[in-house]
Amino acid sequence: MARIPLPEGDLPERYRVFGLQPAFGKAMAGVSDAIYEKSLLDKRVREAVRMRIALINECQLCLGYRFPELQAVGVDEAFYEAVKDWRNSDVFSEKEKIAIEYAERFLLDHTNIDDALFQRLAQYFSPAEIFDLSAVIAGLLANGRLMQVLQVEHSCSL
Repeated sequence: MARIPLPEGDLPERYRVFGLQPAFGKAMAGVSDAIYEKSLLDKRVREAVRMRIALINECQLCLGYRFPELQAVGVDEAFYEAVKDWRNSDVFSEKEKIAIEYAERFLLDHTNIDDALFQRLAQYFSPAEIFDLSAVIAGLLANGRLMQVLQVEHSCSL
């Protein structure tokens, strides 16, 4: 249950929360649409990044969400489990690992992201894709933190 009262209705909390301030709801829906429908990123890259951010944010909603259509590209429970120890996993390609590393540093150590990391990113991603990846990370960070802090559709992890 959310930490703040939400508008009544049959929709899940993740939708009703945006009824509190529709302008922000509309803006965040636009960001989500860009992330999931218009991103240039490979879906495995995006999903690995999404799950690493969910783990860092401890967002219960994000951690539990699965995209069934991604099973066709090898995104299964073993994939999600491997994100926890991505550095030592053979589940991810080098491209996926650099994207996960970038997401992790973006969230936890952004002031120490250096040119060396961008040079490594440039080995796998075009400038447009690096911008896209950065925007996806920022959008997922914001949405996940918002949902976690407000405990929207939050359930006890015990």
